[in-house]
Amino acid sequence: MHPSTPIGVTVVVPTLNRGASIVPALETLLDQDHRPLEIFVVDQSETVAPEVLDLAKQHPDEIRVEHVTFRGLPRARNYGWQRAKYDAIVYVDDDVICQPQMVSEHLRSLQRDGVAMAAGGIDGTVVVPVPGGSLHFDQWRSAPCGSFGMTGEQESDHVPGGNFSVWRWVVEKVGGFDEALGAASAMFEELECCLRVRKAGLRIVFCGSARLTHLGAESGGCKVGSRGTYAWGVARNRTVLIRRHVSLVAKPVALAWLLRQCLGLARNPFAPGVVWQGLRGMAEGWRVGGMKPAMTDFPTADSPRGLEANAGPRAA
Repeated sequence: MHPSTPIGVTVVVPTLNRGASIVPALETLLDQDHRPLEIFVVDQSETVAPEVLDLAKQHPDEIRVEHVTFRGLPRARNYGWQRAKYDAIVYVDDDVICQPQMVSEHLRSLQRDGVAMAAGGIDGTVVVPVPGGSLHFDQWRSAPCGSFGMTGEQESDHVPGGNFSVWRWVVEKVGGFDEALGAASAMFEELECCLRVRKAGLRIVFCGSARLTHLGAESGGCKVGSRGTYAWGVARNRTVLIRRHVSLVAKPVALAWLLRQCLGLARNPFAPGVVWQGLRGMAEGWRVGGMKPAMTDFPTADSPRGLEANAGPRAA
């Protein structure tokens, strides 16, 4: 690439059963001050909303919509980075409003020395603004710490799932997003990938000026309908973190914290079934945590295998 050639960015927008409500997010992505830009919608819904298709027809050089038949956020992320047009990848949720400089600020952060991933700032009712604090992974609770509602720039151990960027070579190097973490509400799937990035000796930074507002859609996406299913998903995925990324001495403490969380989810009113689901999740998470991350190969349409949106995952 010639030194003066602008670096292209692909923004991947995974979506599931949100209909036309994702249009405002796409419109604010069209208003980004960076070009060249690809807006890549990975739609897992039964049908793609006509309004989304109409917007894509109006902007064929910038919006690409691909309707896939699989389900799962980590798999949609893997589909996105493998089939993206550009090597700088930004991921955003489908229920957001992006500030015009969000993409350019992500790219600026990615171009810093040794930076593999960048976390963006988030406003909205679901984010608690905190003026300071460290964005780190607490091994003793197997939990991410810090708030992406703050401003400024700093080193980080993790990124928010609804606003982050990564180089394609980085996510390929660490084996992609683990599709085994797509169960229930797909919690901690981006965190688990970040911890592998950090173990590879690569930097993650927080850039508060790469900013968006999370609207918090009431339906669709990865939402689950019961406390039991939620407890099972949280316990399962967090136990994966504990087995893979928590030190031997911290493991018992982290498991105790997780059990305490499951008991908390079972209160008001007390539901023994929720505790049982949490224990089931912990047992399954321990098993999954002992396996390598699973990633599906998604070849491009002109490859010998062609497009296989339903291809099964392989161990990374």
